[in-house]
This record gives sequence, C-alpha cells and structure tokens, in this order.
Amino acid sequence: MMQISVRPVRPDELRDFIVTWTDPNHVDDVKRYVDQMMKKGSIRREWCFVAWQENRLVGRVAYWSLPKIGKPEALVLLDLPWEHEQYLSIGAHLLQETLTLMRETGVDQIGYVVDTPPMPPQWQRFPEQRMRLLEHLGFVVERMTHRFEWRAKGSPLPVSEKGLIFRTLPEVGEAAFIEAVMRVSEQTLDRRIRQEREQEGALKQAQLMFKDLQFFTYDPSWWQLAFSSNGDLIGLVMPAVNPTYATIGYIGVVPEQRGRGYIDALLNRGTAILAQAGVDVIRADTDVENLPMANAFKRAGYVPFAKRYEYIIDLRA
Repeated sequence: MMQISVRPVRPDELRDFIVTWTDPNHVDDVKRYVDQMMKKGSIRREWCFVAWQENRLVGRVAYWSLPKIGKPEALVLLDLPWEHEQYLSIGAHLLQETLTLMRETGVDQIGYVVDTPPMPPQWQRFPEQRMRLLEHLGFVVERMTHRFEWRAKGSPLPVSEKGLIFRTLPEVGEAAFIEAVMRVSEQTLDRRIRQEREQEGALKQAQLMFKDLQFFTYDPSWWQLAFSSNGDLIGLVMPAVNPTYATIGYIGVVPEQRGRGYIDALLNRGTAILAQAGVDVIRADTDVENLPMANAFKRAGYVPFAKRYEYIIDLRA
C-alpha cells in the first residue's frame, strides 16, 4: 500500500474537506454543520485533518468540543473509503496519528458516537465499518441509547402535574443540587452513570456530572428540584442547550419515590421550560436498559428516531 500522509486541513482545502466525502444530497447539511460549529468554537480548523495518498484525498476527521471547554472531546466528520477494504488501514493511520496529537495536548479521552440510521447533520453511512474501525483501535462502547425527539409544532405544551413544588438552582444552591444529583443517580439504569459511580464514588460522580452539564448553555432558573407538599425531595430536571440542539441534560427521581408517575411531571416540566424559551426541537437520549425513561419520553410526545452507540478511548492507556 502506498504511503499515507496526515496533516491539518489548509484554508483553501475546507471546501474539499466538506464535499469530497459527502453524499451530494447532503452537502448543504454538512456545510451548515461545519459553519455553525466553527462559528461557535466547537470545531476549529486546526482540529480538522485530512489523509492523502498519491495526491488523492483518502480520508478526513475533525475533533469537536463544547465551546466552554476549549479542548477536543470527540471525533466528528469521520469519513473514509468505507466501500473498500483499505478503509481499515487508512482509518487506523489517520486516527492513530491524530489521536497521538490530541494526547500530546493533554487530552485524556476521546469519544465518538455512531447513529443509526444515518441522519443529519453528519449522515454517517456504513455504521458497521465505523464500529469495526473503532474497535480495531481500542475504542469501547460506553453505552447504547435510544434517541427521542420532541417538536413544538403540532405538540401541546406539556403540563406538570402531581402537585409538585419546584425550586430553581439559584433558590436551593449548588450544594443542594449536587446532593440531589447524587440521590437520583442511586440504582440508576444508565450504564455510564453506574460505572462512573463505581469508579469515582457517588459524591464525586455527582460533582463531575454537575460540572460537565454547566458547560452547556442554560439559564440557572431552568434547573429545578421537585419536592412533595411536605418537603420531601422527589427528583430533578436539568434542561439545556448544546451547540447542536436543545436537550434534557439530566432528569431523575429519587429511589424511594419511583414508580409513582413523578418522572412524567419532571419531563413535562423540562419540556415546557425549553418550549417557553423558544426551542422548536428537543432531543434526548436514554440508555437502552432504561425502559421506564423510554416509556416516559413516549408518553410525553417524544418520538424515537435513532439508536446511538457511544464509544470512548482512554488516551492514557
């Protein structure tokens, strides 16, 4: 096989970076995505890489981050000659070189998500080949999720019930909110949160989750704890907006209150908060093992639209 060279994309190559591996029917989607992410700082030109072989572009990849974090967290726009067996060797070369660069800048881990079926904005075709490449390089599946979507158009504004009393983050303070995150994470059906609690301990995991969610865009009044009329904590909801879409960042009911329908009231509350903020579309994921949460999304008018495989690689290993 001829030698492959990997380097950052040059300004004059951005158009080819976008167009070469994109189905002509989806070029506008990908271009809008790249423009939007670069404008927000989630993708930077120096984080976009191309692989060349005999003066031919044979692969691309970009690294992505939440704007407030400022260092790469995930792969996006990964494309190779998926229909040919050489995709594996080209992809391995491209990712090994660029992941090494990420590690040298102090990045500890990098994620990648594979959505099926392919959809905007990235239109990830050939999911089986993508997963084979990732596993070949040492990526592991952190969790699998069902993806749900709620659209304001044609949907009634959800009404929260169950007589709950809601108090915002500024009202209760960060310490109380972090304690609530820790409590609703007990006995969770979410694989990733379970693993993080086992590795970090319950309190630290809650602190880290709270810190991570603060990198999203949100109004502190959106994040709310729910209490019963006698003051018992019922649960929490943390709606937010990431660079691509609005989402229910975290939601949960404390173990002793589960099975009483409170999750519906919490989800309705979070949905209404985002809708009243002018959001047209809300997307949310839930672990494939978390059937109660999936059923709550369906009851709230959310429609399942994809399955997501969340991969991660530890660059310190």
